[in-house]
Amino acid sequence: MLDLLLAILSSAAVSAMLRIGERRAAGTYGRFAMNYLSAAILAYAAMPARQFSLEGGGWTALGLGAAQGLLYLLTLVILQGNIRTNGVILSATFARLGLVVPMLFAVAAFGELPTGVQLAGFLLACAAIWIIRTGSAGEAVGSKSGLLLLLVCSGLTDSLAKVFEAVGSRALDGWFLLITFLVALAVCLGLMLYKKERLGWREVVYGCLVGIPNYGSVFFLLRALTGLPAVLVYPTYSAGTILAVSLIGVAAFRERPGRRQWLGLAIILAALVLLNL
Repeated sequence: MLDLLLAILSSAAVSAMLRIGERRAAGTYGRFAMNYLSAAILAYAAMPARQFSLEGGGWTALGLGAAQGLLYLLTLVILQGNIRTNGVILSATFARLGLVVPMLFAVAAFGELPTGVQLAGFLLACAAIWIIRTGSAGEAVGSKSGLLLLLVCSGLTDSLAKVFEAVGSRALDGWFLLITFLVALAVCLGLMLYKKERLGWREVVYGCLVGIPNYGSVFFLLRALTGLPAVLVYPTYSAGTILAVSLIGVAAFRERPGRRQWLGLAIILAALVLLNL
């Protein structure tokens, strides 16, 4: 249970550090680059074996890792923008709700039909999105389209992980993650040069403060799955992250979602539990 708790806290810390870093460091892509650099170093250090060959699944790890790296960066950019306009609570919630995308992908690509409970969770999630999107003027969301875009991009990232799980070599899981972080790092450095951003100590510090929990959320989640059943881990991780981010948003950032948004968040919590059963 300790690993699961650390995974939840790490996931919540990513959103919190993005919110804090935006206010205190000017270079967006510099922060993102340091995030992926620190995550890549941790991924390499945690590898049980460092041999890599393009044979025996290496090409799959390379191709899917590169694609996921691009999606990782795109999702992070969209998450940062949503935190700015919609707050950390709604943004983190819709990022976690992105798991409906790999569920639909699994149905279309692999023929994995959802159970009745999962279908009920999907319908609840759709109802929650409608409630949040149709809030009254006093509860207006900064960017409704931004939240939906975040949901889709986050879900596509999870879908690639599903593809690698199905067709890739599990012995190359560490390399898959490392390639993901390195590709995202390379693109960030290119964008940083293109935008002529300067890399100062603030970008380094706040970037690493995102990268360490970013990797930790993946690392501790995998450890939790080795000791606990997935039927317990996934719903607890999803719901726990949203609850932790909500507490942080209210206590640290003085966010005050409206009543319809709180209702939508509560329904999403229930939907996430059902989707993961």
